[in-house]
Amino acid sequence: MNNQGIRGALPVLASVIAAVLMGCGGGGGDASPPPAAPPPSLGGGTGGTGAQAPVVSSGTMVKGSIILNGIRYDDSATTVTDDRNRTAAQLANGIAIKLRGRSDDNATGQADRVDVENELRASIQSISTAGNTQSFVAAGLVVIVDSQTVYSNVAGFASLVVGQRVEVHGPRDAAGSVRATRVEAVGAADGLDELRGTVSSVVTATRQFTLNGNITVNYSGATFSPAGASATSLVAGALVEVRGSLAGAVFTATQIDLEDTEDEAFRGRDNEKTEFEGYVSGFTAHPGTFTVNGRSVQTTASTRFVGGTAADLANNVKVEAEGTSSSGTLVASKIEFKQSRVLLDGRATAVDAAGRTVVVLGQTVRATAQTRIETRSANGNSTSLGDLVAPNECVEVRAYLDGSTIVAEEMKEPSGCGKELVQARVVAKNDTTFTLTFLSNLNASLANASVFRNAAGQAISRAQFFAAIVPASASNVGTLVKVKGTTLSSVEEAELQN
Repeated sequence: MNNQGIRGALPVLASVIAAVLMGCGGGGGDASPPPAAPPPSLGGGTGGTGAQAPVVSSGTMVKGSIILNGIRYDDSATTVTDDRNRTAAQLANGIAIKLRGRSDDNATGQADRVDVENELRASIQSISTAGNTQSFVAAGLVVIVDSQTVYSNVAGFASLVVGQRVEVHGPRDAAGSVRATRVEAVGAADGLDELRGTVSSVVTATRQFTLNGNITVNYSGATFSPAGASATSLVAGALVEVRGSLAGAVFTATQIDLEDTEDEAFRGRDNEKTEFEGYVSGFTAHPGTFTVNGRSVQTTASTRFVGGTAADLANNVKVEAEGTSSSGTLVASKIEFKQSRVLLDGRATAVDAAGRTVVVLGQTVRATAQTRIETRSANGNSTSLGDLVAPNECVEVRAYLDGSTIVAEEMKEPSGCGKELVQARVVAKNDTTFTLTFLSNLNASLANASVFRNAAGQAISRAQFFAAIVPASASNVGTLVKVKGTTLSSVEEAELQN
């Protein structure tokens, strides 16, 4: 893992930063990634001209002043709530925040209030690299890191040790694990032990409850906030933040914050612009309702998808949901996929079950401990890559790019081999031979294709199709395209995806 500062992979909307920054989060420096093009002027903190509309937003920030979900907020007059008493100037890359502010142009704005939302502050209990996943356990939570994780006061994952005290920021995935956006080594002076989670198994006689399913919290000496909160507020399902001292699996709390009440200002009032970033959970179908980092999101037939399609929606997919609030639910006008989407359908020409990799269409795809695997065996359905037989059997891969690595969210063996399919961003095109290149070296010939469609699914000419494609470059992430054919050397159908 490269640990020399953030060099990207913290996507920011093109209206603020013209390019998606690609690379790794880095060790200790917290350097702000330079925008590929200068962002619009904040205009003295006004964020543009005219009356500013209120906005509530949550996710992972980038420093400069505060860039959150594609909007650059002036933080010169921001009130920051943080148990470590950090000021706006001390906020840094990878910190998870909730923000209430104003914006009139969807590019710049004014941050009025920011709450820092770390998931835990505790000592590391164990460290693992099993299943092509770098992870550790702290305060009973599994913390998963990747190339986008920012490290502070520690060089990187390889430098972490059991017993080291860390503060972790990042959203929860569908399994409840923390996908770390920031891991900071901290000392005793950097605040009490801290843990967020959902209450269960409240025992009033012993003044204890269970947090995150595996930590026993003793609240006999705790005070409660905000005003009006008390021990009677501790009910199953309540979201809380506890501070105090953690020893093993017992947390002795001195302070308990009722997050559901405390977060009221960040919930979004009806018709207010609202933005959430995080991992999808509870998804069943589109249109429908699911959650993003614990917040309710509803898609409709008019929801627009950026960087993917409605078919890419699934649990554990990282998205930014944008829309307006309605009775506490974000009604999404737009869903933006925060990790570059990749679909590959074809024969599995090589399978390494021990190394958890599959080669399909010439591309090496890595499965992790989080990958959903559905294969077939003589005894029926299987979850083992060992039951995927190369080169006779085919596989359908749903994945994302982590740097240049294709990481599978799902690998599924169909009942039989169908057409070869690729959905990815175009890295090169040849308007003379009608060839597209994906993923650096995967070529598809569209010379004999008979069906071309735009992003709305409407038929267009081949000339219009190729004219609309912009290959990836330093200033452009590349047009997302899906192609399908008996083989990629003779594609039959091609469709723009964004």
